[in-house]
Amino acid sequence: MGQVIKTYLGLFFLLVTGMVGIGVVSAGIQSANARSYHADVISEIQCSNFNETVTEACRQQAQKEGYRLQVKTMAYDKRGHTKLAEVILDYQYAIPILNLVTDHQVRGFAK
Repeated sequence: MGQVIKTYLGLFFLLVTGMVGIGVVSAGIQSANARSYHADVISEIQCSNFNETVTEACRQQAQKEGYRLQVKTMAYDKRGHTKLAEVILDYQYAIPILNLVTDHQVRGFAK
């Protein structure tokens, strides 16, 4: 009888370990997706030459994707055109099985 209990207890811990592992991998994938999205937004802003319409479209798209995007213009040339902007993407890093949700940021510059 003792062997049966040990077997089921071992299977239970194996299942819990597997579920936590899946949660960690899932959170890592979410983080990688956020970093990839951030790089795409920077590229799009740079290619548009800091067009405000494109920047606003990126903000709206980020909101639809579940992110929060901030674009802060930082440097201007002699004519007042933007030459540098800080791009900040906020996202949630979540491991649902552990009920763990934290806010993370990805920061970068569009030049």
